Amino acid sequence: MLAWIALWCVVRYYSIPAFAKDNIHVIAHASIVVFLQSVSVFYLLGYVIFPRFLYTRKIILLIISLLAIFLLIHLTNYHEFRYLSTITNGSVENPSYIDKLWDFYQTGNYLTSCFTNFDIAYTDYAWSLYYITPLLAIKVMRDIINSRTKNMQLEMERLQLEKANLNLQTQSLQLQKNNLNLELSFLKSQINPHFLFNTLNAIYTKTVDVDEQAADLVLKLSDLMRYSLYESSKESVVLAKEISYIETYLALERARFSDKVTINYRLSGNPEEYMIAPLLLVSFVENAFKHGPAKSKYGSYVNISIDLYDNTLHFSIKNNIPQNTRLQKPAGKSGEKVGGFGLSNTSKRLQLLYPEKHKLSVQQTESEFSVDLVLELDMSGVARHVIS
Repeated sequence: MLAWIALWCVVRYYSIPAFAKDNIHVIAHASIVVFLQSVSVFYLLGYVIFPRFLYTRKIILLIISLLAIFLLIHLTNYHEFRYLSTITNGSVENPSYIDKLWDFYQTGNYLTSCFTNFDIAYTDYAWSLYYITPLLAIKVMRDIINSRTKNMQLEMERLQLEKANLNLQTQSLQLQKNNLNLELSFLKSQINPHFLFNTLNAIYTKTVDVDEQAADLVLKLSDLMRYSLYESSKESVVLAKEISYIETYLALERARFSDKVTINYRLSGNPEEYMIAPLLLVSFVENAFKHGPAKSKYGSYVNISIDLYDNTLHFSIKNNIPQNTRLQKPAGKSGEKVGGFGLSNTSKRLQLLYPEKHKLSVQQTESEFSVDLVLELDMSGVARHVIS
């Protein structure tokens, strides 16, 4: 408001009287028209045209709008000078400033002279736009500064939201990790070591007469218990340790069942090169003996093959199904129960530890139960060092 009052005072009492040097009616009328033009153009450009077209970089629409406003100013001035020429103090012999302006405007085209005649265009600008040019410049600079400040504030808020979101995601991932660790610990603790109790009975029978073979069985059993107690809590172990556990387990089962079961075991590849979650393969072997030889009086078999190639473990185990015995048919990776409780736990561990990195197939026929696992493994530190 103070700026407009100051502008009115400058126009009414300084610029128009200084240029026109005419009667009070000419000065008053011209001052009102110039002031109204200045206010109208300022608000039209500063609050309508510039926000819609300049700040949004719609250059063509901006140019069209500016040309239209300039033409409107020119037409207003044209009719203003024509009217003022009728009330001016000038004469033919001594023309006034207004008379000269009106004569000058009549030399050009009514509509296009403001675009084709530089002098007329400059007169339109000086008469109507001179005073608001610095005001518009200040307005544009303030708008740009405010816009950048607002954008910076929005960016800061966005970054704060992203930071908060990342913190929430981190907390969520940490909770998921904790839940997975708890679930894995629970699943590990639920693996039923029933074979240990059966083996203890076999060892007891063998140690009645105290022989070397019985002592060897005790050592093997201690190795199994040591691995179960001290290695199972680790996230991963060298695959060779896991396979050594299985081989020791097979030795105990051979001693337990003697000629009652035929055990075929084959290993291809170097297990020292890979890492695996501890006690991951044991439940498959355990399940084969539990539902095969343990429930059959004779003629049982367990066939195990382990192939290692290209960071991949291919584990296969088959066992016969005794007559009058049926296992619940597994559902594989669908999330349903897979075989017994041990197989179900192992299936869950695979999904938690090796998502998208394993393929588990559990099949059952009338006479045979088979498990086939293809697992992508990480290389051990020794193997990585040798390769590099």
